[in-house]
Parts: sequence; structure tokens; C-alpha cells
Amino acid sequence: MPNPIKDNNNALLAALAKEVLRQSGKSNLNGITSTLLPGVRLFRDPLGSTRQPLLYQSGIIIMLQGSKRLYVDNHEITYKKGDYIVLGMPLPAECEAATDGDDCILGLIVDVPSPLLIELVQWQIPLSDKHTSPFTLSQQSLDTTISDATGRLLDALLSKQKSAALGESFVREIIFHVLNGPAGYVLSGLTDNSHYAKVARSLSIIHQEYATALSVDYLAKQVSMSSSGFHRAFRDIVFDSPVQYIKKIRLAKSRELINAGYRVGDAAEAVGYKSLSQFSREFKRYYQTTPVQKKSA
Repeated sequence: MPNPIKDNNNALLAALAKEVLRQSGKSNLNGITSTLLPGVRLFRDPLGSTRQPLLYQSGIIIMLQGSKRLYVDNHEITYKKGDYIVLGMPLPAECEAATDGDDCILGLIVDVPSPLLIELVQWQIPLSDKHTSPFTLSQQSLDTTISDATGRLLDALLSKQKSAALGESFVREIIFHVLNGPAGYVLSGLTDNSHYAKVARSLSIIHQEYATALSVDYLAKQVSMSSSGFHRAFRDIVFDSPVQYIKKIRLAKSRELINAGYRVGDAAEAVGYKSLSQFSREFKRYYQTTPVQKKSA
């Protein structure tokens, strides 16, 4: 049944987000924009999109309007206005998006800095039914604690003074409530010495060194695991092999460079490809378009 109070709260959050974009001069933006607070971003899409590859960064995404559907391996996750998702690590996925009758798709992205996470985990309330799945993504409905904290954060982003003085405290509040909610295990699991945490650390290495000749043996050694154990844990948690994950990261980074104006050959070399023909072949297979077509699109 419709929930008038929740619907009203969602509408207020969306209105605040639009005002933040308006004040920044980006009310008609199609894409992601930074805010006054590092690690906090807004995304807007007036049209939606069909299913296509997309690299999701780790963090908390709060949907304010519209909906998105993610496809990860054989998992299908839908999150819509009034929902949030938590990603423990960057995740290549396929995504389709719809406005659902709203004037645009709108959402808030909140990064989760490692030092802050480590600090807040000690205040996480133990749950007797703690989730033990290694899956790195969880979709949940906004509760009043996260919704109210989100409203305070968006309101602070309307003012340089408020943002500087109070913004970080509202980010801290959101992360704390997420940690103590049903998706908290996605974040808290990153701070121990489990396979889940080790795979997350290997992803940090990949995102720093993706242009180099990375191997499974090298990554496994960096996180103190055997190569076979690392490969198995990686596949269980990320739903991709390390080799395929690295390839998707390189292709995603190359697309960013091409969109920023790089020549195709320079973009391919910058992300670690030695063969332009191989790069073009893999780019087309993944994105269903050639790098040249992408640059001109």
C-alpha cells in the first residue's frame, strides 16, 4: 500500500537534491556531478537507458527518483525511489534505468572512506542474525534514520558554511545508520581478515595498477592467499574471474579517456593494451560499439 509519509519524505529529498544542482548551475546535467563535500555526488538522467555495461563504484547510493535494475552474473537487483544500495567494492555490472513517470532519474552517492569505516565499525550493534553472505551488494528500503540524515546532508550542501561545518557529520551519520541496518554486513565485512576483505583489498590494487601486467599469482600474494584459493574466492564474491574483472576495468577506464578526448590508440595504451586491434575487438564485444563510434557519439 502507498505510504503518504514516506512518499512525502522522498519528494522532499528530491526537491533538495534538485536545488543543490540548481545552485551549482547543473540543474540540466545528464550524469554525475560533485558537490561542495568531497565524496558526495549527485547523478541525474532525464531519459533512462536500456541495458548496458556499467562500472559501479563502492559506496552508498540513495535513489531519490526513478529506478535502476542491475544484472550481476545471474543476480538481478532493482532499486527505486525510496531505496538505497550498498556496494562493498567496485563492481562491473549491466544496468538499465527508467524515470518511472518522474521528470528524471535522480540519486545521491556517498563514498565510505576506509578510516571512517574502521572507526565506526567498533560502534556497530551486534546482530544475532548477522548476514554471512559474501555478496558485495545489498538493496534496502530507506528507513527514517537514513532518510532524515540524508535530508540534513542535502540541506547542508546548499550552503558553503553548513557544508564545511556540518557536512562530514551527516555523512558519518548516514554511514553509521547503514552499518546498523540490514546492509551493514556489506561494509563491516571489509574491515576483518576474511576472504571477502582480502578480495576487496585486491580490487584496490587492481584499480591502482590496472595498466600494468597484473597476474592472479601477484594479486594472491599481495593479500596472503594461495592462487587457487584467491581465484575461487574472487569468483564467489565478485562473480567474475580476476582476468575478466581486470579486462572490464581497463575497458571502462579507456571509455572514460576516450570521452575525455583521448585518441583511441592513446587510450588503449594508457590502460595497458599493447595491441590496438585486440583493444578494439574487446571494446566492441563489451560495449557493442567501436571505440571510434563511442568517441563520436
